[in-house]
Amino acid sequence: MAITAESKEKLKSRLAKAIGHLNAVYRMVDEEKYCIDVLHQLKAVQAALDKTSAVILKQHLETCVVQAIQAQDSERVIEELMQVFKHAPSLYTSDDEVAAEAVVIGKISSSKQSGCCG
Repeated sequence: MAITAESKEKLKSRLAKAIGHLNAVYRMVDEEKYCIDVLHQLKAVQAALDKTSAVILKQHLETCVVQAIQAQDSERVIEELMQVFKHAPSLYTSDDEVAAEAVVIGKISSSKQSGCCG
């Protein structure tokens, strides 16, 4: 089972937000905005895409993986998931780790407000 009609609109909404953030980054670069502000906006793009990926992965686990296991095709599904996690390790990073990283980035950027791009 692929993306369902039910989840399609939610996913499109999440992607539209990511596109909006990315357009903002593009404008900020064009306007030569402060580097750290651009980085924060890029992080918003990444977060929006990560949330979208998590929704799709959850749907895949709840539908495709369950069906494959019921059809005794678990070996293929496990290999498929291993490849997903190999190429996208952030999909299994906890929200706590991401939040801690954001706090550190925030502290660094606030201490460098008088930096090179100000």
